[in-house]
Amino acid sequence: MLKKIYFVTGNDYKFQIAKKAFIGSDIILIQKRLDTPEIQSDDLKKIASFSIKWASNLLKKSIFLSDAGCYIEALNGFPGPFIKYINKYLTAKELLKLMAGKKNRNVIFKDCLAYCEPGKKPVLFLSSIGGKISAKPGKSGQTSINEIFIPKGFNRTESEISRDQMVLFWKNNNYNYKKLIQFLKK
Repeated sequence: MLKKIYFVTGNDYKFQIAKKAFIGSDIILIQKRLDTPEIQSDDLKKIASFSIKWASNLLKKSIFLSDAGCYIEALNGFPGPFIKYINKYLTAKELLKLMAGKKNRNVIFKDCLAYCEPGKKPVLFLSSIGGKISAKPGKSGQTSINEIFIPKGFNRTESEISRDQMVLFWKNNNYNYKKLIQFLKK
């Protein structure tokens, strides 16, 4: 019997990645657009836990969501889980000004996938993917972070890589979806 699960996200890119990851799993993935409250914390797990509990209790369904953080080593982990605000208020050029004179261009993207059933404790899956911060912005039109992030294994920014390639990259390198699928099949 096929199982249905709801992915709470308004981000079509995230949903595309998840759909790709769930192919062949016998689990039907349904996108649920819902703005969830995010507590102000630098702890990705706490943010994801709060949001998923709130959404699960509101919707009365088994759901999951993804919360991400971008941790730039030379900036002591900034912006961390505050990517949404950085993308909203800073351009790629402004972000790169913060990197002026910095030799260390390493960055870690962390993704916290949170699953919850109504009235139960959330189950969290955490994964990390490395990369570099570019010296200059890539193609504009996406997010500020995408315009300066060079994923591991590439020599250009995420904004300069095709959407299909990036969906495949995130699907293959974000092990959270595999962990969630295994958990759901238990």
